[in-house]
Amino acid sequence: MAFPLAVTQTLTAAASPQDLWRAFEAVEQWPTVLRSLAVAKLEPAGPLATGSVIRTRAVPGGNAADRDYRVVTVEKLRYLVLAIQDDEYRAVTRYEIVPRRPLDTDLRVTASLDAVGLMQSLRFLAWRVRIAPALKSNARERAQGLVDLAERFARQPGAATLS
Repeated sequence: MAFPLAVTQTLTAAASPQDLWRAFEAVEQWPTVLRSLAVAKLEPAGPLATGSVIRTRAVPGGNAADRDYRVVTVEKLRYLVLAIQDDEYRAVTRYEIVPRRPLDTDLRVTASLDAVGLMQSLRFLAWRVRIAPALKSNARERAQGLVDLAERFARQPGAATLS
C-alpha cells in the first residue's frame, strides 16, 4: 500500500442533486449532522467558490480536531473538492453528485491522504494498517452527514431548489 492512500465509497441520498448541493453550501448547518463539529463557517460568506475556506471547530473534548478546508474545485450540482494542508500531511476529498432518479442521488466520495516529508512518510507506512480504515471511516461519516442534511432539505415542504 503506497501513498497517497485513497478510498472511494458511494452513498445514496433520498434527495435531489439540488438538495445535496444545498447541503454542501449550508456549511453553518454542518454541525447539526456532524456531531464532531461545534462550528463550521464559510469564508468569505456566499456561495462555494474556488479559494474559499471552510473553517471547522471541533467539539471540545472530542476526538476530532479543528480543520480549515480549502475549496480546490467546485462545479455547482456536480462536484466539490476540498483540501487540508498540514505540516505533516495533505488530505483531499472529492464529493461527486451522481443523479439516479428524480429523488435519488448518489454521493460518491473519494478521500486521499499523502504524507509530507520523509519522516512523516515513514510514520504513515508504519501505521498504514490503521490509517486506511480511519480514512474510510472519516470520509463516510462526513459524506453521511451531508446526505442526512440533503434528506432533511428534501423533506421540507415548499423548499426552494437551485437552478
